[in-house]
Amino acid sequence: MNIELRPTTLADLPDIMGWVNDPDITHYFASMGNITPEQEEEYLKKMLASKTDRLFSIFVDEEYAGQCSINQIYWPAKNGRLFIVLTNEFQHRGLAQKVLAALLERAFIALGLHKVWLIVREDNAGSQFLYQRAGFSIEGTLRDEYFVNDKYYTMIRMAILDWQFRQWYRTT
Repeated sequence: MNIELRPTTLADLPDIMGWVNDPDITHYFASMGNITPEQEEEYLKKMLASKTDRLFSIFVDEEYAGQCSINQIYWPAKNGRLFIVLTNEFQHRGLAQKVLAALLERAFIALGLHKVWLIVREDNAGSQFLYQRAGFSIEGTLRDEYFVNDKYYTMIRMAILDWQFRQWYRTT
């Protein structure tokens, strides 16, 4: 199985639209709604022009499998926020850890970051387990951080440092 992270382009918009309004995929997101192709295209253009965001489309054996990115890169401190989403057909197939490793390699080796962080909903135990297994540590709890569908959700902030990644990367 060949996993490849390719820089996202506007040509990926149809694939992105295939999951962006799917509540089975986006139910852990802070806010999603009925996003039009025009809205997503404007958002994508903004992100692609950004100096602090790096977006990648995930391909498995040449088939589109999702999106991932390093966002909100704060270059003076060399840190950035991680994001991964897989389409329904590629979930629960053991791909997330491999995509995570490839994205962290981009963050720490290609971009030279020192720290990668993320936030995950407190009730998303599967993702927390995945990140902890990859060397992430819990940094804190963000109580009632997201308000979605008339309910507050607590988020867990997790992070990994470059030396931790290099240690984990050698053992996988």
